[in-house]
Amino acid sequence: MSKPNVIENIKNISLVVLFLTTVLLLYFFWGNISFDGLKSPSIQVTGEVPETAVILRPEQIILNFGAENYTVVPPGELWYNNKETGSFVEELVRFGPAENILVEEITYEKYQQVKGIKSIWASFNYAIPISDFCSNFGITKLQSYDVIETVTEIGYSTADRGNSLFIYDGKNRKQYRLLAEDPKDQDNKGNTKFPALIDSIEAEGYNIYYPISSYLGIANDTLVPLSVEANLRSFPFLQDTYSYQTEKISVIAEKFFGGNFDFVRKITEENGTVIYMYGYGQNVLIVNTDGSVEYKETQLSGNTMEQSFSGALETALNFIASHGAWESFEGAKLTPHLKNAIPLPNNEKGYRFTFDIEINGNRLYYEEGEPVTVDVISGQVIYYKRHFIDFDQEDIEAVETYTAENAFSAVNLIAQNCKYIYSLLHQSGEVNETSDLDVMLNEIAALVKDMKIGYVKLADKEATEIPPVWVVTVNDTEFYFDLYTADPIGYSE
Repeated sequence: MSKPNVIENIKNISLVVLFLTTVLLLYFFWGNISFDGLKSPSIQVTGEVPETAVILRPEQIILNFGAENYTVVPPGELWYNNKETGSFVEELVRFGPAENILVEEITYEKYQQVKGIKSIWASFNYAIPISDFCSNFGITKLQSYDVIETVTEIGYSTADRGNSLFIYDGKNRKQYRLLAEDPKDQDNKGNTKFPALIDSIEAEGYNIYYPISSYLGIANDTLVPLSVEANLRSFPFLQDTYSYQTEKISVIAEKFFGGNFDFVRKITEENGTVIYMYGYGQNVLIVNTDGSVEYKETQLSGNTMEQSFSGALETALNFIASHGAWESFEGAKLTPHLKNAIPLPNNEKGYRFTFDIEINGNRLYYEEGEPVTVDVISGQVIYYKRHFIDFDQEDIEAVETYTAENAFSAVNLIAQNCKYIYSLLHQSGEVNETSDLDVMLNEIAALVKDMKIGYVKLADKEATEIPPVWVVTVNDTEFYFDLYTADPIGYSE
């Protein structure tokens, strides 16, 4: 082959290589595939990540002091703390001896029987896999625990000489007893101090709770307080964002798109909603007019990584920490807790986590939506929504200076709002129509699942204050009533 022909072939090959390189570069920049996108999904954590053991908190702790004397307390440091003071988790860790624990399934009737005597119980709204439960709280997981799939409730009872723990597996609706052998000496790690923990709470004084059946004579074991004192007051709030805050919204968007922000399209709708879109919709950020922020991301193809419950939760917490953390965009502090954890449908390897928040120790309920929702699949966050409020910390501190006063009677609240509750339940087809007030009251009382106090963010877009409320859960509906007058102010289905 002559030298000119060789040179010509080299030129042709070079042109082909240049052409292919150009096509690939255009594909990367305009086809929504970035170089970073070819890597395994990872999150650069830039904010503070709360301790998982603090996030995994029961909905409530119920204590039975014996002789049908009960109280219900928020978990707080009674559940878990890093101090020297006693806690529920500390006693779970002490339970043993580790090598001699018998696990057996028991009947529902037996489980209810041990709850009827002196005991303490932690109840979650969700089911935690037993391995994750043990690892997060520093509990030695024995091979005998393998018969238990999840933990939804865990408690200690003085039954069986006080050598047993009891677990309810809400996923499979099974009850278990964990029976430990008597420790050989009183200093053994297996000698828990649950009785002393129960006695200390009783000695400090407590709000008395009784089953609702004791007040109204119907079959319902839901615990209701005899009376409650509180110093909660309404306080003003603002949305986390407003449509006119263009610079602030742009800063928020940069947190989600990072180095790819220059290639993001921005769309402002007529109602003020701002949408940021990367590529052809594979990454979308929506800043809604109600102050909430939503982010959606297409799942990476070929990503089949399996994550445990704890791994998925850690992914969610890291993502939240890097995209606004647990405070308003103006810095108002909020305290998070895991509200629910639901496996995603269609055999997808992930969870939907929803979180609630507290303001100075009092839960903030939402009439519409949740404060935070995160979907995690195979280690990747594919959906995230946060709907926080902004407020002045001085307003909260001022509320704390108020003198406590009696909240409206819990039982009288049900009676006073009997027709209102019944009419809404009838609209949703949960009860039959009737004009008999006694029938209404008995049916409602039988359906009450919970009564708590806290704050509520109403769905009304004109609302400018966060009021203190009674939250009454009837079936699956939360009703909100003024804490001191019992006037109805909203509900959430």
